Amino acid sequence: MRQFSSNTILRMTIALFVVLIFALLFFYRDDIFQSMLDPGEPFQTYEAPTAPDYNEASAWMVLPDLEADPYNDPTFGDVFVVAPGLYKGGEHWNLPVDNARRREKLQHVIVPNYVMPFAKAGRVFAPYYRQASLYTFMTSREDARLAQDLAYQDVRKAFRFFLKNSPPERPIILVGQDQGGSHVQRLLADFFSGDLKNRLAAAYVIGHPLPLDKFENELANLSPCENEADINCVVAFGAFMPSDGLIARRFVNRLKVYESDDYEVVANRPLLCMNPLLWDRSSDYAPRRLHLGGVAANGLETDMEPAPISKQTGAQCQDGILYIDRPRRKVFRRPIKFGGKFRTLPFNIFYEDLKVNAQVRVNALLETGKLPRRTNKLDDLEIIEIIESPVTPIVEGETPGNR
Repeated sequence: MRQFSSNTILRMTIALFVVLIFALLFFYRDDIFQSMLDPGEPFQTYEAPTAPDYNEASAWMVLPDLEADPYNDPTFGDVFVVAPGLYKGGEHWNLPVDNARRREKLQHVIVPNYVMPFAKAGRVFAPYYRQASLYTFMTSREDARLAQDLAYQDVRKAFRFFLKNSPPERPIILVGQDQGGSHVQRLLADFFSGDLKNRLAAAYVIGHPLPLDKFENELANLSPCENEADINCVVAFGAFMPSDGLIARRFVNRLKVYESDDYEVVANRPLLCMNPLLWDRSSDYAPRRLHLGGVAANGLETDMEPAPISKQTGAQCQDGILYIDRPRRKVFRRPIKFGGKFRTLPFNIFYEDLKVNAQVRVNALLETGKLPRRTNKLDDLEIIEIIESPVTPIVEGETPGNR
């Protein structure tokens, strides 16, 4: 029988202990990640960051030229985009809008990947807002709900500014990704219960659960979209790859939706899922050949159009979740990093599919003829010069024809 020295036994024990520690860290990595993001102060005593002033251009990630007449804009709609959150947490409950590092990341990652796909459908308005930290979506504390509500109040103010600057003849596209999807659901309930619905080409709620029973209550004036050209309706899906089991379960079970003046856990309620490759709500599998293209456009200037990479994934709606195949290109796979399961992805796998569909729905709404039309402003009309002509009095007994 082999004998081990005391030093060898000690080294083996230490090695086993280290392996055990790493195993425990790996197993509880998400809990550790979550605990690191706790601001460590009740929201009630937290001094919230200064609110943005949406009359200032600096409060917007993307804002059109409001001095230009929209009539002359080559696009036909107006698009309001609520960006996903990038702030994990730790120091604040809500991200200060003047945080230079996060603003740069929003411009570098979020704008090119999640905002600009919709620029072909209309003038884009995308506000900075005091986004709630990722931590607020990982805990059931009352503080978290207050922080999310603070973020929504910013979004609501920005949307009012948007409406003031969006003429009634232009269709509206409303977009929210991840945390933005939660805020868009509240906008739909607060603003689209009346005639404004007629201007809604479509709302896209992406990456946040939208229970179907909401269309029986606060969203009763709206309905889920049923096909690629349906209008006055809502598209929703949360897409998950085969390795995303944990966050897929969180999506249908633990994330919160706003209703009855509070945020409630979704708790396995049936969710709206629309397949962005088929543009229907069926459970049919859409093969890769239908995928128009994803984009990883980090750092791309807003006036540069990225080249989509097509046929990367298939997709299928099942039990309220959009399951997608593992993309062929590594650039479209979730990065492996600490807390990576909960971070906003640095790419948009359905970039081209969303871009094309938003244009289709805007055009479909315009073709109904239900929106008002207007002509050019008076300044733009052709000026016709009128030449003075003297009036000769008619002599008694004459007529104009026998002069």
